[in-house]
Amino acid sequence: MNSILVSGSLNADLETDVKRFPKPGETLLGGPLNISCGGKGNNQAVAAAKLQANVTMFGALGQDTFGEMLLNNLKAHHINTDHILIRNDVPSATALITRTHDDNHIIVTDGANNTLTQQDIINASNLIQSHDIILLQQEIPIEAQIKAIEIAYDLKKTIVVNPAPVRPLPLHILKKITYLLPNEHEIIALRQTPSDTPQDIISQSSVQIIMTWGAKGVLFKDEHQQTKHLPSYKVEVIDTTGAGDTFCGAFCSFLHLGLSKAIDKALQASALSVTRSGAQGGMPTLQALEAYHFHR
Repeated sequence: MNSILVSGSLNADLETDVKRFPKPGETLLGGPLNISCGGKGNNQAVAAAKLQANVTMFGALGQDTFGEMLLNNLKAHHINTDHILIRNDVPSATALITRTHDDNHIIVTDGANNTLTQQDIINASNLIQSHDIILLQQEIPIEAQIKAIEIAYDLKKTIVVNPAPVRPLPLHILKKITYLLPNEHEIIALRQTPSDTPQDIISQSSVQIIMTWGAKGVLFKDEHQQTKHLPSYKVEVIDTTGAGDTFCGAFCSFLHLGLSKAIDKALQASALSVTRSGAQGGMPTLQALEAYHFHR
């Protein structure tokens, strides 16, 4: 199995459930407050580690209670935390999550995530060199993302980028990405042509795009540059939080099986993740994934 370096965000998630989302200016009563470990980088690292991938996390934390909680959680999932940077003057990042039974709203405060610099990435060049796959998201500064892509590209590494929350990247940087994993909303912001449909954007793109499409499954360009649709698996939906992060972590975990197989296994993992509550709590182990009987 490939070794995966995740360079991304580490957030403390503050979550509550509501029957519906409030209208502008409206106050609603929510359910109990749950504090847990999150951040897209953190989530994707845990998703891969629960599938028994060899994972290292590279990011920044504040020297605070949330930072200690996040660090201990990574260690509990057997993720290498030796290279995480601890900031003394900036708090750890947080995410405020409001959920209904079938959707969620998320607001992220940058905190220590926003302190990751190009120099930090340059200092981690040997770390990039020692891993097969570099997995990135966009909850860290754009300059750090670009530097990580440039270094990994020069080192001939497999580069996987989940462009969320979406921030446009220069075309010459996009072309260095091995696999771009947007959802159906993010792909519109990243399009290189006036095309309006995901199918046209994918077929005309110079980048290998794998678009997650919610209940519809995945739309992607295969090894032969043909656009294909792979439908999702049918499950009972309890909580969709973390499904996209589960897909990204699982995709990297199974890339050694080939592109189409990795996508299919990632679809299975993300489907299984929504059958339980919580982002990381819903992420399946390899044993659970292999034991579940999937159907479309």
